[in-house]
Amino acid sequence: MTASHPLKVSALILTKNEEQHIARCLESLSWADEILVVDAQSTDTTRDICLNRDRPWSDKIHFLERPWSGFKDQRNFSLQEAENDWVLIVDSDEACSPELAAKIRALLNNPGGPPARAYKVRRIEYFLGKPIHFGIWNPSYQDRFFHRAGVKYINDIHEYPVFPTPPQEIHEPLHHSPNFSTDRFLEKMNTYTSIEAKDRVTQGQRTNAFRLVTAFPAMFLKNYFYYGAYKDGIHGLVISLLEGVSRVVRHIKIWQNTR
Repeated sequence: MTASHPLKVSALILTKNEEQHIARCLESLSWADEILVVDAQSTDTTRDICLNRDRPWSDKIHFLERPWSGFKDQRNFSLQEAENDWVLIVDSDEACSPELAAKIRALLNNPGGPPARAYKVRRIEYFLGKPIHFGIWNPSYQDRFFHRAGVKYINDIHEYPVFPTPPQEIHEPLHHSPNFSTDRFLEKMNTYTSIEAKDRVTQGQRTNAFRLVTAFPAMFLKNYFYYGAYKDGIHGLVISLLEGVSRVVRHIKIWQNTR
């Protein structure tokens, strides 16, 4: 493949009731050759926003509706439905930076295509409008740009693709939602800890009174001091507290599923 016939890329997005975020996400991907949205039967205006013919992404959008069957299944479905073999995975509350778009185009325009078959992409995390630089949220490199041949997602929570060869890294970033808030954290925490607890119980993990008592302080201290979240000021303190809550809630749900 030569520079005169560049490879194409499909941006893949999963949605369900994402009217607050989806326009930002889609606009940041207007440079892609295809934008494939797999929507889990949204009841808000997500569909209308995606299919608005007056938006800059209107000639790129491929909108499919599919009942929610879990992150892993939805991701694998999107891989199968994409028009192009090279794919960029973007969450609906993320935005692709111009720098990342230029980097991907440069890789696709290389003679012979990108030198690697898969790449981890850096994600800049935010909390209440502030970029977060320390703690367990960083560094955040995620499996997002790759050739789909032979790739499948595994795990029902924190799903990830299994690659035939080790991925390289791209430092040009995706931006998480700058409006990521306490409410959003707690909403995700409730969903994820329920799935995580069931998975861990299935794998034979159990909890006890000691772990229930120590889960919060252990997670808080680890994030705040060991991983340096204190360097992010009050935002780092609040994130450490929330992560401590998340850890103890997971242990409570493990206990609940084994009683």
